[in-house]
Amino acid sequence: MDLILTESNDKIEAVLHHFKVEIAGIRAGRANPSLIENIPVSAYGSKMKLNELGNISAPQPSLLTVQVWDASVLQDVIKAIQEANLGLNPSNEGTMIRLPIPPLTAERREEFIKLLHKKIEEAHVSIRQIRQDFRNEWKKQSDEGQFGEDEFFRREKILQELIDKKIAEIESLGKLKQEELTQI
Repeated sequence: MDLILTESNDKIEAVLHHFKVEIAGIRAGRANPSLIENIPVSAYGSKMKLNELGNISAPQPSLLTVQVWDASVLQDVIKAIQEANLGLNPSNEGTMIRLPIPPLTAERREEFIKLLHKKIEEAHVSIRQIRQDFRNEWKKQSDEGQFGEDEFFRREKILQELIDKKIAEIESLGKLKQEELTQI
């Protein structure tokens, strides 16, 4: 029984982790390395994350720096940052890329808030899909006589409690991010 809930919890935790990574990449007006660390860069004949090609730091609240380990991929990194459409303008200083973080305009804040709500909804849909998949599987097992109707409803109730808790966590993270986006 615990194995079944462990499996559903693992899948839901994966959705939650993905959601956290996604919202960390939404810019909130101050420098944060998580803003750019997952930008895909075409380097060495494949796609790599930016944090696999250099050191990312935030020496000031309005500045990010990327210290590229291999100068041959510098232009690829600059191109990837520009294509990420984050409103950042990278400047090249040898093996160092400086990214001044401009203050967000009201329109850009609204765009980011809409994007945040879209990410929240995607997380909700993913979790509801997990619930539906497990419910269908359990229903099938119940119909095959592997366990009774009471067990089916008990599993369903425990899963729903887990889902309610995780959705509340997503809402809480979303609310914090929205507050961060609306601060000037």
